Amino acid sequence: MKRASVALPERNQPLSPVAGAGLSRRHITMISLGGVMGAGLFIGSSGAILTAGPVVVLSYGLGGVLVMLVNLMLRDLARKAPGLGSFVFQIRNGLGPLAGFVAGWIYWVVWVTTLGVEVIGSASLLQPYIPLPYAVTEFLILAIMTGVNLMSIRSYGEFETWFAMVKVVAVIVFIIICAALLIHGGVPVAENLTGHGGLAPHGGLAFLAAVPTVVFSMTGTEIATIAALESEDPDGNIVRIMRTVAVRLLVFYVMSVGMIVSLVPWSEIMPGQSPFLFVLNRYGVPGATAVMTIVILTAILSTLNSGIYAASRVLSGMARHGDAPALLASRKTEASPPRRAILACAMATLAVSASAVLAPGVVFSFLVSMTGAFIICYNVMIVCTRLKLNCPAAWQGWLALMLLLGVLGSMLLQPGTRQELLAGLAALMVITLAGWFKTGQSR
Repeated sequence: MKRASVALPERNQPLSPVAGAGLSRRHITMISLGGVMGAGLFIGSSGAILTAGPVVVLSYGLGGVLVMLVNLMLRDLARKAPGLGSFVFQIRNGLGPLAGFVAGWIYWVVWVTTLGVEVIGSASLLQPYIPLPYAVTEFLILAIMTGVNLMSIRSYGEFETWFAMVKVVAVIVFIIICAALLIHGGVPVAENLTGHGGLAPHGGLAFLAAVPTVVFSMTGTEIATIAALESEDPDGNIVRIMRTVAVRLLVFYVMSVGMIVSLVPWSEIMPGQSPFLFVLNRYGVPGATAVMTIVILTAILSTLNSGIYAASRVLSGMARHGDAPALLASRKTEASPPRRAILACAMATLAVSASAVLAPGVVFSFLVSMTGAFIICYNVMIVCTRLKLNCPAAWQGWLALMLLLGVLGSMLLQPGTRQELLAGLAALMVITLAGWFKTGQSR
């Protein structure tokens, strides 16, 4: 029997949205809402607070402005060159094949590394409740979320909608509880804000040191632009999503963190632990530990769900352009997502999580350390693409570029992030050389 061949688009040609797209506007809206709320908010905010003190509110404000500007860049790219696919392929169109190769692979590496970290985190969270070996728990969690993505495009959208709803409701309830405590609880707000070294206990510019942590915690908003490609109105949905991202960031991040540092002394927050849970326990909110455990687990599962989705779509798209093995460029429909790419991402995630046990001080630490520079890099490429295409309001692009370079500068000045930046730049050079060789060979 003759094997059927898979028809692939010509290299360097735009990707069309999936026919009979499986995601509705409701899915896209909830995916965009949930995209800005992950473990980086519920747990990672502790690191930012300890780095800057109460002035961390400015860090989140500045980080929010930067992410808002980048999302405006994504909106403008969708308007300027509709139908080209996700931002990775917009970069390819605007800056050339080499830039597209680099952007695609660093974005994929960031997600696969993040997925490996989240698998480890979810297994650690569930370990006290599940009497299974740690490795088995990791494998089961990854297998379940991979299975969700393998079922259909719509199954991903439904799961992510409910995950996002849990996170949104949790943050709204947290803000309401905090507001009630501030109004009626006799909270020593002035003492909490100024009585432990002042608003800026580590210096007037300390808020800049926390900006990289803030920006990294806010990554994920671009997932909605990838998901929009599998909806009925891709470019229109991207424009609508990017229009409201600033409000979401201000409400969910700035308000939450502002209330945390107003309700408890910043110096009592423990690194790596949820400041949300710390506040609720401090004021005796019943059931806080159980509820926040569920919320944090939901945030982690949401990251796994969305990460597998985003990484597989980008990997499949790169394969269509010849930047990844052609067998990963499987055709997808509403009922059939790119299964080969999904399985490839799952296997890579399993390898990352395994490296945390087999080579924690070499392979795993290197992968984790380079993601920060990679995130800044693909955001810079988004901005440069927008500037290259001469979209209106060019000042927004230049402001975003200045802020991104400022984040790189702050990483370079901090001993804790300097090595991470250098590791990322070294890995970026290797990927760029590989892309230069590949794109040069294909001419």
